[in-house]
Amino acid sequence: MVIGEFCAIYSEVVTARLAQAGDGSWQGFIMPVVVMCFAGLCLLGAYWLGYLAVGDIWVVTVVSITSLLLLEPVVIWALFHEVPGRGALIGFCLGALGMLATVLL
Repeated sequence: MVIGEFCAIYSEVVTARLAQAGDGSWQGFIMPVVVMCFAGLCLLGAYWLGYLAVGDIWVVTVVSITSLLLLEPVVIWALFHEVPGRGALIGFCLGALGMLATVLL
């Protein structure tokens, strides 16, 4: 699941980077589409296997969202070298607390 989430986030951020650079060519857009297709296959397999192993779709969903919560800031910082603003940081912290509450409660 982590590989799928990472690939999905990477293609989203690369696409945003293309928009930032003003590169509207199809050649630049093909690579993020291929990576996103691979990510989709990984995520579908992870959900399938996760549900078979755990038997609870909510646990699988929480793992997916938590991996998004942890991976997305790392990928964004690695590609854009930007730190979040005050509002985004507060939202990130509240999201982390929500995921923690879901797992622990």
